[in-house]
Amino acid sequence: MVKRYKLFPSEEKLKTAIPLGTKKMLRIGERRICVFHHESGYKVFDNLCPHSGHSLLEGQINAFNEIVCPLHGYRFSLLDGRECEMRTQDLQLHKLEVSEGGAFLLLID
Repeated sequence: MVKRYKLFPSEEKLKTAIPLGTKKMLRIGERRICVFHHESGYKVFDNLCPHSGHSLLEGQINAFNEIVCPLHGYRFSLLDGRECEMRTQDLQLHKLEVSEGGAFLLLID
């Protein structure tokens, strides 16, 4: 099931809140989501590492477009959510839709 949430009223507000090369955690109900502004667009994923539940907001994005968990070094592709060595379950990715009406999170349950 996909739910749609309006995060920002415009693309300009989105870019101001999350400048290129940065990431930010947003809270949607009880869920925490990270939005990373990459040169190829916005990458959106669950904040908690599927392995340990540690915050991925503290992780680094490497040259292979992977978010690296700071606790145990698990690497998750920001293209498909897969853990690169298949040591744990994959990371849940979401979509960010930007239109004239604003920036909307498409949250996958």
